[in-house]
Amino acid sequence: MAFNHSWQAVFKPGASDDFFTADHPIAFHVNADGFNPVNAWWLSELSRLIYRKDASEGVDIPGYASRSDFLARVGLVERQFFSSANIQGALVETMDTSDEAFAALVFRGTTGRLSNWLFNLNMVPCAWPAGGKVHRGFKTILMALWDTIDATLNTVKKPLFYTGHSLGGALATLAATLRPPRAVYTFGAPRMGDATFAETLAHVPVFNVFNPRDIVTELPPAGHWTRFTHAGAIVKNTEFYLPHRIFSQAPSFLAGHAPLNYTAQLPVAFDN
Repeated sequence: MAFNHSWQAVFKPGASDDFFTADHPIAFHVNADGFNPVNAWWLSELSRLIYRKDASEGVDIPGYASRSDFLARVGLVERQFFSSANIQGALVETMDTSDEAFAALVFRGTTGRLSNWLFNLNMVPCAWPAGGKVHRGFKTILMALWDTIDATLNTVKKPLFYTGHSLGGALATLAATLRPPRAVYTFGAPRMGDATFAETLAHVPVFNVFNPRDIVTELPPAGHWTRFTHAGAIVKNTEFYLPHRIFSQAPSFLAGHAPLNYTAQLPVAFDN
């Protein structure tokens, strides 16, 4: 998969049709110790696929491949889709129950109406139930649907991972303090809490994957007022940008944030 400077890759990631296209993907490593590039590849693709709308959101077009169609190709199934006015996500799991079976709670990043984007700007620090202070907009979005999500997670018997791109990564990190998973993998996530909040995740493996020129990973600014920081470890992706056409294609600081380009710049995670 090549790096893509198109505006569609940045603003309409769900319009892609190349999800999970590795010829021979290596199985997910449930018991991986530390950051695992294979797991990052799987979770990056899930974080990209969650942007695709289908019948669960009123998109029912003949010949249009749904999220479930893409998941089935790699032995995964969407058990439940979560949605409210400003947050969407899904619980995905393997169809089998082998030793490498797993489940993933996947959050979608910001899309759609203006009100969704305004939550990103509501960065006033506020108290978080697990400790510390967090971005008020992110807290508001997650807590509106958390009881529903938490009730579903009570039924999960497989090792559970959280993931998401951009805002979705921030929500995955917040959720990990309320119900710790096996690990959290975020892609292009912004800062969402202070150092005290970050300390509440000291017992949870959190891996923040960054593309080198992704501007969102530097937001909100880590100034005196917010003192926001990233919780967990930072993993810098490989950098190999392609030349692009000015104006007609997205500049690197935006293209670097595209979900597709997180998968594209990950270390090789399959044996083809």
